[in-house]
Amino acid sequence: MNLKIVDFFIGSFSAATMAYIIHLIVEPGFNMFLGMIVGGIIGMALMMLIMVLLMPFFGAFEVMIPLHINAMLVGMSAGMLSTLPAITSMDITAGGALAGLVISIFIYLSNRNLTTKNQAP
Repeated sequence: MNLKIVDFFIGSFSAATMAYIIHLIVEPGFNMFLGMIVGGIIGMALMMLIMVLLMPFFGAFEVMIPLHINAMLVGMSAGMLSTLPAITSMDITAGGALAGLVISIFIYLSNRNLTTKNQAP
């Protein structure tokens, strides 16, 4: 059974979940630098929780690599964007999902590139 498509869903849904929860916690009145730090910390905490839940079903590589990158990039950017009052939760959630999808595609392509280069002719 080929579960390659699940990798993209894991990246998208985990990043969207992180972005939404960070937006709920970080208030618009925060300092942007403080929002980035708090968003990064929350992203790392959520990454650990999601990782423990998903690794038994999908494997370590498919879960750990995208979630670690999502926690860093989406966590800090969602924390910074949440400090702006004009940004809605839908915008931040959609941005997180798009970032997670792009990260998953990048990981898939780089893994495919590395595995095809290392095969014997």
